[in-house]
Parts: sequence; C-alpha cells; structure tokens
Amino acid sequence: MRRKTQFLKGCVRALVLKILSERPMYGYEISSILAKRSENIFELGQGTLYPLLYSLEKKGLIRISTETRKKNNGRKRLYYELTPKGSKSLKEDINTWTSIEHGMKLVLGDIAYA
Repeated sequence: MRRKTQFLKGCVRALVLKILSERPMYGYEISSILAKRSENIFELGQGTLYPLLYSLEKKGLIRISTETRKKNNGRKRLYYELTPKGSKSLKEDINTWTSIEHGMKLVLGDIAYA
C-alpha cells in the first residue's frame, strides 16, 4: 500500500491543476470532483489537499480568493483559481505524463490487468 501511495503523490499536483483549469473551486469541491472522476483512486484528505493548495499558491500556480455566498449562510469560502503560470505548468505536466506513459507502454507492452 505504501508503494501505491508514494506513486500516486506524483500525480496529484497535475490532477488538481487540471481540475482548476475548468473554473475556480473551493477545497472540498476539488477533492470531490477528483475522487468522482478517478473512481475514488484519488481520494484526498484535508491533510493532503490543503498543504498542496498552499504550496501551489506559494509557487504562483494558483491564487486564492474569498467569496461570501448566501447559500453558505453568509460564511466566507476560499476559492482556488489557476494562474497563467499554473496553466503553463499544467501543460508541461501533461507533456511529461504523456512521455512517461509512452515509455511505460514501450517497456511493459500491452499487459492484461486482472
């Protein structure tokens, strides 16, 4: 299990940036969409998601804004949004993953998954 966890950590940054490329979202929304689209392969707890989001903000890849919504009983909610630098980084990540996927297929071939 530890091996799988370490491997998946390398994927999460690109996946979060991809989700945020669609529109600004709040943390729980990001986590829910990621889990749903990945059939729960990528389930991020708060202890993983929020440090990642703060790290992405520190690197200038996302920005955080505060919005007050009536639906949320007037409470403020943090929204995360991709920056132009984040968009460029996402494109680079996608190119990297495409290359890795190609290399893995070349070495592993077409393997049947049980």
